[in-house]
Amino acid sequence: MKMKARRAFFSLLAAAGVAAALSSAPARAAVLNDYRMQEVDCAGKKMQLFYFYFDPNRDKTINDYAFKCNGRDLRYKVPPWLEDKLPSMLAKKVWRDPVDGDLSEANLWQTPVSLLYSFCDITRKTFPNTMEGGQGIQPGLLVKEYADIRVRFQMSLDRLYRAREHNALDGRGRAMLAYFDLIHRQMESVADSLSSNNPQRFSDAVFSIATLGEHAFSQLFQPPRQAEEKYTESAVDRALPLALKILGMLIIFFGVRRILGRDEEGINKLLDDYMKRVVQWTDDFNRQFLKVKVQYLVLVPVGVFALGGLLTFSAPGFLVLTAGGFYVGLHMPAWTLDFLKTRRGKKIDTQLMDALILLSNSLKSGLDIVQGFELVSRDLQPPIAEEFGLVIKNYQLGTAFERALEGMEARVSSRLLAYMIRAISLQRQVGGNLTKIFERIVDNIREEGKLEEKTKALTAQQKIQSIVVGLMPWVMLLVMFVFQGESMRAFYFSPIGATVLFFCAMWIAIGMKVVQKLGDIKV
Repeated sequence: MKMKARRAFFSLLAAAGVAAALSSAPARAAVLNDYRMQEVDCAGKKMQLFYFYFDPNRDKTINDYAFKCNGRDLRYKVPPWLEDKLPSMLAKKVWRDPVDGDLSEANLWQTPVSLLYSFCDITRKTFPNTMEGGQGIQPGLLVKEYADIRVRFQMSLDRLYRAREHNALDGRGRAMLAYFDLIHRQMESVADSLSSNNPQRFSDAVFSIATLGEHAFSQLFQPPRQAEEKYTESAVDRALPLALKILGMLIIFFGVRRILGRDEEGINKLLDDYMKRVVQWTDDFNRQFLKVKVQYLVLVPVGVFALGGLLTFSAPGFLVLTAGGFYVGLHMPAWTLDFLKTRRGKKIDTQLMDALILLSNSLKSGLDIVQGFELVSRDLQPPIAEEFGLVIKNYQLGTAFERALEGMEARVSSRLLAYMIRAISLQRQVGGNLTKIFERIVDNIREEGKLEEKTKALTAQQKIQSIVVGLMPWVMLLVMFVFQGESMRAFYFSPIGATVLFFCAMWIAIGMKVVQKLGDIKV
């Protein structure tokens, strides 16, 4: 509490010292000379006119008002467009305030103008010796008053932006808001100059605020075309670029097709190799007891990526995404097969202990290993029942039992199943107690299962991190393409953007691999 009180005391002391330094008698002429003080007074009068222009009950003298401004005779009449727009601006409620209630469009514009007038008035009264008739205020209030005006001015600007007043004032709203933004920045400079005790910076900031306020006032008398020029895009203007892009893509497509058509022999060889790979992939899927149309696995990614390329409406984007689609499509069958084989192997691992117990019990009861396999294929659930049943079918068709087991080992990606198959093959060759071997394998499966569960719990965070690190950049890239499509296409479909994307993909892949390896513990 003592430290807080001490800090508060020194803060107040510093603020009072700054205010006293800026408002002391010797410094008045150095801070704001007569010319700048006259401009501040002139800006205050213009802000008064600005405010009363939006008041339906204003005095008639305001409609045609003359005054002196820094030695110049000025005369302003209410802009004709404002007389026409003012009734609708007063009737249009654009903001609901919990204290003031419903505010009209005219009220929103009056608020920042009134705050600018207060700023000019406080500045004029703070230095009474430079202006005749100044009443003066206490120098200690200078910091507080300026800070209060700055905060309230920022709130009034937030209201205007949130009420979407960019096209208000008959097209002059955007230019007016730009001046108000600059004024707010200069108010921040005023606060910085007070905190750093810099009189010259304070003078420059106050003079800039007065000048910008006068420029904002002059916008009321500018023609609408100078404030904002509107352009309406016709349907032809929108359709012509799209048609040209589609035509360019078609030209590229038929050009590539014609170039490829010249080398028919090479293309036929590629197609023959592709058909052989399709037959091989189909056979591999059948061994996993799955019927899959390999053509769909190839053509669907190509079609999806090509469609994404068309939606970019960019020839480089279409070519890049289509090439990526061909790469993914040609590798999709192999990736899918590896994934399904690994998942099937894990399912068999979870059922292997029950199968070994059943085999061990059948051997103890006097049955041989072939009959034990028949029991497993009949009593257990797929997928292990399917694999053991296929071994029995191959054996019944004349295949040696060891060869049938080797076929099952080739089909199933399971280390534990490979141990069992080798133990059976060795027992049939050199003899041994197969029941004891099965019991030891069951014990090993139990211990390894416990250890694997523990390692999975310890490495779960690393695996999730690798997924997040790999996916989040692409998710953010997709979001940016949705909201800033033109800018993203202009960059990433340029040579520099494509290079950046390539290296980003490479380093993201390396990062994912490193994080995965950190959590990859083999049991």
